[in-house]
Amino acid sequence: MNKINWLSGVVLAVSLICILFGSCTKNSQNLPPTASFTVTPHIAMIDSAVIFDATQTTDDHTSMEMLEYRWDFNNDGMWETDWSTDPIVSDRYQAVGYYTIGLEVKDQAGITGWVSRNVTIVDTSGYLVEFPVAVFTIDPLTGDETTMFTFNASGCHDVKDDASLLQVRWDFDNNGSWDTDWSTEKIATHKYAQLGSYEIILQVRDLDGNIDGDSKVLVVGSGSGDVIELTFVSIPGGTFQMGCTQTNTDACELYDETPVRSVTVNAFQLSKYEITNKQYADFLNVIGCSPDGSLGGEKLIFIGAENCKITYSGGSFNAVLGNHNFPVCQVTWSGAVAFCNQYGGRLPTEAEWEFAAKGGNNPGNYVYSGSNNINDVAWHAANSGDVNHNVGTKNPNQLEIYDMSGNVMEWCSDWYVFDYYTLNENDNPTGPALGVERIVRGGSAFNGESGCRVSDRFNVIPTTSAPEIGFRMVK
Repeated sequence: MNKINWLSGVVLAVSLICILFGSCTKNSQNLPPTASFTVTPHIAMIDSAVIFDATQTTDDHTSMEMLEYRWDFNNDGMWETDWSTDPIVSDRYQAVGYYTIGLEVKDQAGITGWVSRNVTIVDTSGYLVEFPVAVFTIDPLTGDETTMFTFNASGCHDVKDDASLLQVRWDFDNNGSWDTDWSTEKIATHKYAQLGSYEIILQVRDLDGNIDGDSKVLVVGSGSGDVIELTFVSIPGGTFQMGCTQTNTDACELYDETPVRSVTVNAFQLSKYEITNKQYADFLNVIGCSPDGSLGGEKLIFIGAENCKITYSGGSFNAVLGNHNFPVCQVTWSGAVAFCNQYGGRLPTEAEWEFAAKGGNNPGNYVYSGSNNINDVAWHAANSGDVNHNVGTKNPNQLEIYDMSGNVMEWCSDWYVFDYYTLNENDNPTGPALGVERIVRGGSAFNGESGCRVSDRFNVIPTTSAPEIGFRMVK
């Protein structure tokens, strides 16, 4: 999400593009594209067309139309296609077998991401009797760097060969190399050194050399624990220095974080944690939201979008297993407002948000909320593994409020205008009367250190939803 600098014609042009085509992402580093594709059908007959569709691929800096793709249809290390901006290709296989398809995606900076999927090709009879069946489980389903995960392929089977004779091998992070050799031992363990999202690949081989495969995604750092309740911290009113203060001047965005001014806010209560998936799923059920996350034609949350950990099944919304305490994301500004209204609250003003982030009447003039060491208080691009994390797992600030730097950005009630700080609205300011974009604050698990500063301001079209945007509540 790029902040609009109305003092620069070039940045103004970029801002207009952001307004027309959606939010723009402001990160201190260009992250690799998130490669993703589907295979249709997963089981196909010889010489029939198999469609590979990578339109779900995303990138933080490059638009979908500008990404380039190339394909390896049989995982032999040779690319069957040249680089192309077309995300959909097809191929026909001439031999029965199990194939792994590799996709590499390149953004405009030349940074690449990679992912693989599988397809099984059968003869014209459509039977798979010659092939084993790969299947495995993961225990536990969530964990962190201290967790020893167990991968169990004991359920693999074959119509001809005894299961004990089948061989398996594992790739624990889908990096293109196998972490184990072929073995009849069906149970493997692995511990991950870093938090993040990992795709585990299993292959099983029968005595004739026929191979089948399976894959699952594991998020390391999702945790479980008790359900976080909606609790509030009482914050006495006071006067503080709003804007980029002396400690933060090296990273100040001078055009919209200055001039620093004295601002007074009345007492209020702010939620101790960012609103979680469990809390938001319960809200969607209470209001009778449509399965797609809309109510009365207005989109509240984009169910099924990247990193959204709320699903709809069996007539109700539920947080994905192990993700109930993650901060909700992919919520629009209206979706955040609707939640707050339902429970007798509202979104914080930008002034209230910054007052709380700086510690209220006990400020430490910290760069981040509660510390000058970002790793103490925030999940950010360098330590998050590019995934959101359970709320409250970093240190709180002086007011015992968590995650006001990092994890997810947070919607505020104010409209955004770049020079609002020059207007001398210093007594409980509520922002401009009109605008195009709303304020979000705090930085996220996808942002660099500068974006997580307590004075940094972001502006986003209110209908936007994103993996890095959530909210908290005032009452």
